[in-house]
Amino acid sequence: MLRTYNINTPQYYFYKEMHKNQSIDYVKEKQKQYSILNNRKMDIHKALSLLDEYIDPSDPDVDEENSIHAYQTAERIRKKYPENKQLQITGLIHDLGKVLFSLGEPSWCVVGDTYVLGCEFPECIVYYDTLKENPDFKKYDKNGIYKEGCGLDTLYISFGHDEYLYKVLQHNSGKHKLETKFLDIIRYHSLYPWHTGGEYRQFMNEKDEETLKNVNMFNEFDLYSKEDDTDIDESVKQYYKSLLDEYFLDELEW
Repeated sequence: MLRTYNINTPQYYFYKEMHKNQSIDYVKEKQKQYSILNNRKMDIHKALSLLDEYIDPSDPDVDEENSIHAYQTAERIRKKYPENKQLQITGLIHDLGKVLFSLGEPSWCVVGDTYVLGCEFPECIVYYDTLKENPDFKKYDKNGIYKEGCGLDTLYISFGHDEYLYKVLQHNSGKHKLETKFLDIIRYHSLYPWHTGGEYRQFMNEKDEETLKNVNMFNEFDLYSKEDDTDIDESVKQYYKSLLDEYFLDELEW
């Protein structure tokens, strides 16, 4: 069974650390830090290869390097939507923001289910009880600092690979051909309390309704691809190399 989270496991202690540290002040600090992307320049192939060096400590379903999961997700999409190249690419690169680990960020600032700061923490957040160590615990009511209908893009969401890759792709918009709706899938794919738990709906605007449909569609490929074959042969890698060369035009600023 996927996404089974037990007490006193590596995932439990990971989230305990994440929930202790990812406060609204911390998120504001990280948003500011990564508003200027001048850490390094690298092409999309290099970023994908870096995932060979990272295993996600938040994930109870996967204990292999993240590059395998990237190909698994893309391949599931290709089987169902063989003509939708942008969706295939989204499956392949959706976790590339995890290269944050190579910038010295701790794993609890890189991976894990995300949640909104500045409002009440919903109880569907994984390992909710560990949020009691968060300085914002019980500080806000359901809407907190936000107005209903304000839009997801106005919310402070715990920082990690989703937001980082979204910022990279947005910043480098002239160097790739991905449409905005695919960037939005990347941005919110770890916001499980929203797309799976049904929370934060009061903040959604009309655009977010479409994003929710897209993220839920994508999540079927992202989550269940973990059960697929982990033997990624060279022909598969070559297919995606050509696809990335078609849609990414130059080195990106990270």
